[in-house]
Amino acid sequence: MPSNQTNWTYNEFLAFLLIYAAEMNYSLTKDELAFIKERTRISDIEKIKATVDSVNDVAAIDIIEDYRKKYLGNKEQEAQAKTDLENLLKTPGIHSQLEIAGVHILEKLI
Repeated sequence: MPSNQTNWTYNEFLAFLLIYAAEMNYSLTKDELAFIKERTRISDIEKIKATVDSVNDVAAIDIIEDYRKKYLGNKEQEAQAKTDLENLLKTPGIHSQLEIAGVHILEKLI
């Protein structure tokens, strides 16, 4: 995992997870970004987005796996993260099949 992610809070990890999921179809809509900002309360969401944009899929999954172990240690925490992923798909606009499939893959990963 790149060193600048070693001390992420849960909300920063969640922002990374949600941005990564939203960008599965190569676009992060204003509604998705607004949902992520509201859910995570991250003031500098652009820094998290830049991290998502700078890593390949293997590195992103490694980051998710590392933080999954740290923050999703029980069924309740896993369920909340999965709910947040599902709610991302409820934001206004059209969600591509790729984005929907990506969210479901991430749900299985976490």
